[in-house]
Amino acid sequence: MDEAQWSQGSPATADVAYEKKPEAIEQAADILLDEARAQLPRSRAYVHARQRFWDAFPGGRFVRLATPGDDLECALHAAIISMKHQASRSGSSLPLPTVEELRDIFLSGPMTEYNEVVGLSNVNDLTADQLSAVFEEWGRANLPAGTRCQLGYVTDDGVPVMMNTPDVETADPDPTVLRIWVFNDGASLRGGVGHYEGIRRPAVEGAEPPR
Repeated sequence: MDEAQWSQGSPATADVAYEKKPEAIEQAADILLDEARAQLPRSRAYVHARQRFWDAFPGGRFVRLATPGDDLECALHAAIISMKHQASRSGSSLPLPTVEELRDIFLSGPMTEYNEVVGLSNVNDLTADQLSAVFEEWGRANLPAGTRCQLGYVTDDGVPVMMNTPDVETADPDPTVLRIWVFNDGASLRGGVGHYEGIRRPAVEGAEPPR
């Protein structure tokens, strides 16, 4: 192959060098289209969570963002990664938490009392309730006064779940509430902990998940 041919690349070489790997777009479960799930005792909570998730992720489509599992702190990494991608869409410039800040909140102050009340003694590997409480406490200490924070997660079966807090309920559509969503592999919904990842919107709005 001469220099001119090499600079242009053969068809095979060009494909390998320049073809972008498609995004792994996933689809949240829409309870409004699921008659069986709509009959569950907590259906209203699921409907509210569905509405808030669709507010953040049009059409319920999202992309998962890998997190490290070092020291069983994937939940903290997931919250940070998700906030980086989700909060920036509002156009406001908000500080991002650090792992150290979130860890310190979890191991001290109000969180210590919270864990004692609910009978938990873990120092890492956070439950969804614990991660939600940590995010809320971080927001109260580091964001402008009056900023309300709420965290939710979407599971491996696509069900969005949002955690109510003393300051905000999921039914509240107020767009000024800082809502952050993470992914959980489903263990949280089944009474365990599981692995967390960050999520963001697809790069191309309206892109369809693979069939």
